[in-house]
Amino acid sequence: MTRTIEGKAGKLDETRASTARKAASTGFVHLCNGLDPVRDGGMVPSILGMTSALASLVPGSTRIVTTTASRTDILNLPPGLDLSGPETDFRQAVRQAGALHIHGLWQIQTRVGGREALRHGVPYVVAAHGMAEPWALKQKAIKKAVYLRLVERAVLRNASCLHALTRPEREHLRKIAPRTPIALVPNGVELEPLRNLPSRAEVERDLPQIAGKFTLLFLSRLHVKKGLDMLAEALKTSWGQMADWHLLVAGAEDGAGAAFAGQMQALGLGGQFTMFGHVGGEKARRMWAAADAFILPSRSEGFSMSVLEALAARKPAVITTACHFPELAAHEGGIVCEPETTSIAEALHRLKTEMTADDRAAMAERGLQLVERDYTWSSQARRLVEVYDWIRGGGSKPGFVE
Repeated sequence: MTRTIEGKAGKLDETRASTARKAASTGFVHLCNGLDPVRDGGMVPSILGMTSALASLVPGSTRIVTTTASRTDILNLPPGLDLSGPETDFRQAVRQAGALHIHGLWQIQTRVGGREALRHGVPYVVAAHGMAEPWALKQKAIKKAVYLRLVERAVLRNASCLHALTRPEREHLRKIAPRTPIALVPNGVELEPLRNLPSRAEVERDLPQIAGKFTLLFLSRLHVKKGLDMLAEALKTSWGQMADWHLLVAGAEDGAGAAFAGQMQALGLGGQFTMFGHVGGEKARRMWAAADAFILPSRSEGFSMSVLEALAARKPAVITTACHFPELAAHEGGIVCEPETTSIAEALHRLKTEMTADDRAAMAERGLQLVERDYTWSSQARRLVEVYDWIRGGGSKPGFVE
């Protein structure tokens, strides 16, 4: 694959640059800011999921390098996955890579990693993980616009390929880098950890407040973009006169949790929700076991891991169009509404009042079938290997790359 390289050094033929590379390489290097579920949210299980699947598919091929410390104390790292932290010379790791996969925008790993790869002829992929979303670009808009013009646009345009999680994200990236190929490779989910969940009766012993009640689960970072304020108003509108429900809110505080708790109290719903911090591993499994349904009322998303986990756990899901998962509605595996209070309230009314328990079970089964067919990590890993082979000149352009 030959392309034109942009930047201050002028135009350079990539094929010529690649001849200067060292012959030896260390396979697939994934470069990211760090693996901290509390700080980095859904990007962490996304990176861990794809790298674990790659390591399983091609043993010894995959390495994660981070520029900041990772929370190894709370990460459930799979065996055989090579994780190096900030003590590692990440520039050297980039130079030795057979293919580089950079995760995230607006951070040092994108700027320096992209330039280092370009300088040494290493083919590289950039995954934005929702950071090029219109809503996201409006946050600190002036700073991002300047940085995009001076730094980030060149990194994206010089990439061998960009990695989009959804079709809308592909179009958002295309506006920034119109000539760079873009691979559509969604997130995936590991099905086995979400099978054979604890019984509801077992969970109710620890959570007596949900006994006999319809239990709705929100599992994500407590950030303003997640729409918790809209959820509170929608709950008051749709279920406010009922006492037979309870909301579980699980996720790391990211600026919106205290305001949400205060809002629920002010709306007279203080006794109908319970908040937890970040949950993972067995604690997350118990959250899924407790839930009758899942909700993610987001204003902006890349591609939520929690939605896929909900479907894998056989839970009917309510999400917004901002989650960029139209396949869910098309497959009738969940309810998709607009990211505004009235639409969320209507979706909640449909979920609990209009649908029977059998209706919800059938919807959940269709959602499970959808992820089993299209959204396992093993299938996404095979796609990524196709991309890496292609950008290294060892295969044809995959059909999912445009």
